[in-house]
Amino acid sequence: MLEDPLFIITRNIYQFLISKDEDIRGMLVKKHSVNLQTQGDFSFPNTVKSWHEYINKSTDSGSKEFTLLNCIGKETTDVVISSRKWVIPVKDAQEIKDRIHLFLDRSSGIKVGLTSAIQNNNLISNKLSENTLHAFVDTLCAGSCINSLRLKCLKDVINHLLAINSTHLPQVSNIVLTSKSLTQKNYEGRVVLCGTVLNANTNVKETALNGEDFIRLRQNELTLIAQHKYGVRVATDSKWKEFISHLGESAVTFELLQTKPSCAVKINFDVSSGSSRGAAFILYNCARLETIIRTYNERVNGGTYPPLPEFEKTDFTLLTQEEEWCLIFNYILGLPSLLRNCVEINDHMCDFRPHLICGFLSSMVRLISQYYRKTRILTEPRKHLLPVMFARLHMLKILNETLKICLRILNIKSVSQM
Repeated sequence: MLEDPLFIITRNIYQFLISKDEDIRGMLVKKHSVNLQTQGDFSFPNTVKSWHEYINKSTDSGSKEFTLLNCIGKETTDVVISSRKWVIPVKDAQEIKDRIHLFLDRSSGIKVGLTSAIQNNNLISNKLSENTLHAFVDTLCAGSCINSLRLKCLKDVINHLLAINSTHLPQVSNIVLTSKSLTQKNYEGRVVLCGTVLNANTNVKETALNGEDFIRLRQNELTLIAQHKYGVRVATDSKWKEFISHLGESAVTFELLQTKPSCAVKINFDVSSGSSRGAAFILYNCARLETIIRTYNERVNGGTYPPLPEFEKTDFTLLTQEEEWCLIFNYILGLPSLLRNCVEINDHMCDFRPHLICGFLSSMVRLISQYYRKTRILTEPRKHLLPVMFARLHMLKILNETLKICLRILNIKSVSQM
């Protein structure tokens, strides 16, 4: 099972407040993703009304000034003291508009996040290599149309998600993906009904283009973009053509997966729409991280830089920029809960949400790009600059692995240069 420090902290908060540490559904304890510097990393309502089903009603005075913490006989400082035993302690707790906002100790959080990510990424890679096959495409939906292509993309991702989440899911042996509502009668096991592919301009099912046509359309669009940026050699150079071919396939996969499977996906088939840029930007940032790491290694071989110290000998307290904490908190520490939330299987439901990974990747690379523009990673090889560069390189290596794992789950190959 993946290590999930943020999930553990959520349970710690529930245990502190209501002496229950089981998984409580809902948004009473909220993990933040933006404005972490001012709003903290977690928060919960400090009103008795919000918690009425979990607390002793006899302790409720009925006064509006009577808060949850009053009710349980605790103060904000008690959260900080109690959290000293947590996987990541709370550094500060503040009341802001009837909510208690918790600010985690970032130096502890960074070390815990990076350490757990190394183990998690290895575990996920091993799980993805098991070649688990529990999901299949309805034989009535097989073919060359775009709908069939979407079902195939979903099948690959769902098998990956099932492999990763196998330890906490009920046993499933046969999941059929279909776009036909009558399929339930033809198969034993679970049936996942998927939405069709619509033409965004006509709002009706796309039938004029098949899957290969769609891929070719995106490849042509990307060729035009590359020609505009790099010149005419793009159209004739064999390596460029191979690269554009891969990029076009990746763009199509991403487009077909970024909408919830049960919903219809609307595609703009206009070549000038720029629809392929989402996947291209993700792969561009993947290549950017690879280039930083490769350049550093080349300079080590050339004698400019010393070798990267071992992880345990690196001072991660030097990662003090706000973007560094946001990257680690949201995208390194946040990966296990993302993958868990992508699958829900029980007696009443069989739901898959690969679109969450697409959103995760898109927001992740935006922040990576912002961080890259603001921060010079490979500095001058001066002694006082090396420790922070080492810490950043370790962080970027783990971010790079996280990014590549998410792409692998989506069945999209990463790139080393663009």
